[in-house]
Amino acid sequence: MTPRLPALPGTDRDPVKFWVLVMFFGAGVGLAVLGLLLPDGRGAWPDLGRALMLGNGVGSLGALALLGRAWRRPPLRRFDLPLLLLAQVCTLGGVLGETFLFGSQVSSMTQLWVTVFAAGFLPRRLVWAQQLVGLASVTLMVWARARYGLNPPRLWLVDVLVTALPVLLTGVAVAYFRGAAEREARALERAVRTDPLTGLGNRRALFETFGAGQSGAARTGLVMLDIDHFKGVNDRYGHAEGDRVIRVLADVMREHAGPGDLLTRHGGEEFVWVTAAGDHGELLTRVEALRGAFAQRVEVLGVTVSAGVAVTDRPLDDPAVLVGVLRRADTALYQAKAAGRDQVRLAS
Repeated sequence: MTPRLPALPGTDRDPVKFWVLVMFFGAGVGLAVLGLLLPDGRGAWPDLGRALMLGNGVGSLGALALLGRAWRRPPLRRFDLPLLLLAQVCTLGGVLGETFLFGSQVSSMTQLWVTVFAAGFLPRRLVWAQQLVGLASVTLMVWARARYGLNPPRLWLVDVLVTALPVLLTGVAVAYFRGAAEREARALERAVRTDPLTGLGNRRALFETFGAGQSGAARTGLVMLDIDHFKGVNDRYGHAEGDRVIRVLADVMREHAGPGDLLTRHGGEEFVWVTAAGDHGELLTRVEALRGAFAQRVEVLGVTVSAGVAVTDRPLDDPAVLVGVLRRADTALYQAKAAGRDQVRLAS
């Protein structure tokens, strides 16, 4: 089985998200200050408009302060929901403030900022929730312009559609391209950690995911397997047959692995199997069963496999554990080879 890979480093994209939000909320503060400094317009409720403009500025400043806290105490995703709510409230407040103060809605396209933020950085459930809230927000904006604006639309529902459609489609497009980019990143990461011949993990996967599936086990066993006289297979039958033998061993390892086990090709004809090891005798029995199944599958070639087994009860989050267990398993494998091959040895 291919190892379950941990979350890709950087998938939260905190630095990019942080500076995008700083730009958005900083612009919100700038628009609020500009609106308050301009001479009063001919809006229906100037005092309410100024209050909403002020609220937009204060809310944007509050969001910037929250971002500063998030930068000091990552990850930023812990603040996704409050930042999304602040962005939507500030946007709506700024647009309505402009409507009541000046009778216009030049700033209505700032709704795009909220949509792009959600579609580009937030979990899918929040993206679609924001799309619905954004539609309601645009509807309220256009209704306010129809009721209190200087140039009200004749058919305000049609204006809602014309205003909302580009915003919503922009969100859908950003979410689509984000999903495609993330799928490509995951595929690349799998390729980097996967042996192309067998589909098992490679050496990098072993070192990066060691112990991930055995974190709750009292003991962890590491089995190092090596195909005996593999060079002779290549020399006598050709490299294509040698590749087939390697794939057969990989298949047999999958058949004998348990849930959460880590299977990797360590290099050439050498493999590593990491599994929970409650009892030494039980683990050795499993390894012997694997060796027997492999010998039967390639009996016509007369190929066998040797194995070295090491067990540890040390915490798996210690990077030195893997190095030490690998060394012990490799020593046991060498002893099995020296004793005549086609056997398993348990490290002391």
